[in-house]
Amino acid sequence: KKIAGALRIAQAAYPDKECALWIQDEGRFGLKPILKRQWALQGQRPIIEQTRKYQWLYAYIFVEPETGKSEYLLLPTVNILWMQAALKSFSEAVDPEKKKLIVLVLDQAGWHMSKKLEVPSNILLMPLPAYTPELSPAEPMVNKLKIPLANKTLKTLKEVEDLLVNECVRLKENCAEVRSLTRFPWIRDVLESV
Repeated sequence: KKIAGALRIAQAAYPDKECALWIQDEGRFGLKPILKRQWALQGQRPIIEQTRKYQWLYAYIFVEPETGKSEYLLLPTVNILWMQAALKSFSEAVDPEKKKLIVLVLDQAGWHMSKKLEVPSNILLMPLPAYTPELSPAEPMVNKLKIPLANKTLKTLKEVEDLLVNECVRLKENCAEVRSLTRFPWIRDVLESV
């Protein structure tokens, strides 16, 4: 209800701007192996070589569930400064002329809700209720990005980055797939009520 209300208020306050609903989340990827089930001959167990290292990079994911458009940034960590950089880059990518008002739904991570966070003028942040990752349509995108990394032994962050870049590019070009993963029933209801 709050998100539908925010969209209505945004449209009333800025009648000359197109309003768009986007969702944002981050996923952590690194050299700690991601193990997934896989097929094997009956009676045999698959063997997967592992090298555990605790080095990470983060995928900042932005998704427009209605259209399936998506934007991705791979950054070294999550904090207020990197979130500012991600928001600025996202704003310039999807609305370089600042003609839209983007209602960006995200979780209540500390770096999302900080008063120190400088948000571009064309973005309105709308938090999901606390502790509800299942409501975020961006959550399935994090799992989708894990698939190319699953059951692989990666030795450097560059290898992780290369696999993630390829998957991000593939998903960005496949809006129908992204839409099928992210257009949750509550998103449909919100957009129909506006």
